[in-house]
Amino acid sequence: MSGLRLLHTADVHLGAGFGFLGRRGREQRLQLKKTFARVIDLAITSQVDVLLISGDLFDSAYPPPDIVGEVVYQFGRLEKEGIWSFITPGTHDRLQEGCVYEGKDFDEFAYFHIFKEKEFAPFDLKTLGLRVYGRATADEGRDVLKDFCAEEDSVWNVGMLHTSFLLPGKVERDEMLISSDSIARSGLHYLALGHWHTAADYSQGGVTAYYSGPPEPLDVGKGAEGTVLLVELEEGSPARVNPITTGTRRMLRLDVDATDLAGPAALYTYLRQMADPDLALEARVGGICGEEWADFDWDKMEEEVTPLFFHFRLEASPADLTRYDIESFPEKTVMGRFLRLAEDEIARREGEEALIAEEALRLGLAHLSKR
Repeated sequence: MSGLRLLHTADVHLGAGFGFLGRRGREQRLQLKKTFARVIDLAITSQVDVLLISGDLFDSAYPPPDIVGEVVYQFGRLEKEGIWSFITPGTHDRLQEGCVYEGKDFDEFAYFHIFKEKEFAPFDLKTLGLRVYGRATADEGRDVLKDFCAEEDSVWNVGMLHTSFLLPGKVERDEMLISSDSIARSGLHYLALGHWHTAADYSQGGVTAYYSGPPEPLDVGKGAEGTVLLVELEEGSPARVNPITTGTRRMLRLDVDATDLAGPAALYTYLRQMADPDLALEARVGGICGEEWADFDWDKMEEEVTPLFFHFRLEASPADLTRYDIESFPEKTVMGRFLRLAEDEIARREGEEALIAEEALRLGLAHLSKR
């Protein structure tokens, strides 16, 4: 057996609501279907041996019939090509009574397997010299690979998990966890991870382990574009992992410092240069201070810029109190008058009352800036 080609994806979330996109949410739900079809296209054209889906193929354990039907159709395409598909139920499409994975929708497929076990279990494909390990997500809160080590009687040992990576002081609790030590001791040639929505390399001790991220972006600020991973295994060499962009849209969160801009016109120019009908952008403008911003209409700016993007949201945050220069706002402006009254109130108070007055100033600034 000279080598093996795998396509690794996770967190497709077919049927996701996308409430934060407002009226564009339905378009993004449809885009998820199209992107999943693109993943299947890629599996076929790349002539992979196996497709790995490491959890949350569906956004719910009980997806609507049209979504199930689409998935069945796409797996049927792989079936005709003799490409194996493996699925681990995740946190959203959890394995539970009456769920999509307990039905008969997938019974017709010969080149298909869903891991329903509560422990890391093997599935052998002797024709490929491959053993795939996987399990359903469960509420355990422990390192699920702690006592695991792959057997050595197979040419290739590949694992699939929908889990978080244990990061002391940062990520210490979740339904399922894995650690750097347990990955390093696993004896796997490749570990296909899902659950975190950003593609990342978590290889440890000679074991190649990756989060693929979703094939189409799901959240603003958690990975700009959707990807899948093409994994090539060859005897005597570490796994080669090649990210392939599959997403149509991008989702970005942008922090802009108002002190770097000449004023509102410069902000519009800056945003205008980023215009993209497939970009969902949330921009937060901080450090607002000065006469040029005093009467700026943030709602109108958002209204004018929104048509330039798939989705757009504009937030504004005044400069920190310690940096505020009251004199930069003319006394006759609403902002200038408010600042002077608030500063007088803070100066007259002590202790807890002074802290309350400072918080009132912050809230008032946020309100007057219309964000």
